[in-house]
Amino acid sequence: MAVLALAAPAAAQTKKIGTFGGWDISIVHDKGKFVRCVADTTGPDNQGLRMSFGDDGQRHLILPGPGTSGARDEAVVVLRPSGKRFTFPMAQRSPDRLWSPVLENSFTDVFFESKRLEVQLPSRNVTRSFDLGDPDTMSARIDGCVTSQQ
Repeated sequence: MAVLALAAPAAAQTKKIGTFGGWDISIVHDKGKFVRCVADTTGPDNQGLRMSFGDDGQRHLILPGPGTSGARDEAVVVLRPSGKRFTFPMAQRSPDRLWSPVLENSFTDVFFESKRLEVQLPSRNVTRSFDLGDPDTMSARIDGCVTSQQ
């Protein structure tokens, strides 16, 4: 009996590099081309926070979706211990993930010096908190990941 294997469309492939500063660092390729480096941490119920660093220099914050439908939401992000607040729209790009617009340096500068991140999605009555471990160590490794692909 012959077995036929149908070629499935190639999906983006993620390869874990290691864990740095409490973050899992991975590199993502699509069709053999570098797309981005990502840093993941875990949260309640294994719903982690993700930072994406693209080949185009763009950075995004990616949150677990709250399990309700909706294409957009406004997120209020509070970074601790500074208490700095940022508000920006989040787009639901997949059923379980909300993506920020491109992050400005004013956000990432404070983010990399923070220990905790609190996210409020007021329209969905959802609040989540994430331990950021050592984002400065993560940042150094992400920079190395992206630089090695240029």
